[in-house]
Amino acid sequence: MSALDDAIAANREAAKKFVSTARTVAKEKWAAPIAPGKWSPAQIVEHVAISTEVALKAIKGDKTVGSFPRLFRAVPRAMVFNPTLKKGAFPKGMKGPAIFAPSKEHVSLDASAARIERAVANLEAHVRDLAKAGKDAFDHGFFGRLKVADYVRFNGLHTNHHEKQLPPQPK
Repeated sequence: MSALDDAIAANREAAKKFVSTARTVAKEKWAAPIAPGKWSPAQIVEHVAISTEVALKAIKGDKTVGSFPRLFRAVPRAMVFNPTLKKGAFPKGMKGPAIFAPSKEHVSLDASAARIERAVANLEAHVRDLAKAGKDAFDHGFFGRLKVADYVRFNGLHTNHHEKQLPPQPK
């Protein structure tokens, strides 16, 4: 398997496990913040869907995602992206840009789960098309030049990070 195939499989598995865990959240906890000042499980699930949609936009070079001047992109890559890949986990307490914020609404699990599944499928299809075209890297607006496989892996690690935040089903 190629690095891209491995990353795609890991991202797909992370999304599948995340949705499965989300389905175990008690209905009465779905719209309640997991802690004071934190998102609800509904918002966490929506955030994961948004982040995968934004990942695809970033790979496509969509300017609405935002960016830093090229000169400064090595800093967030060195401080966030590379350590996340090296450790295989997102740092705790890291805040993301506003583009990743969920709505104030508490979207249903079925709607958000379907959104995640669509986003993962769209991301996968696009990166496979890039691979067929011989493109294995892209310019990210915040991190600079990245390998597509690394960015797909990063997305899966992000999903894993949030799966751990979902409240467990009471026993």
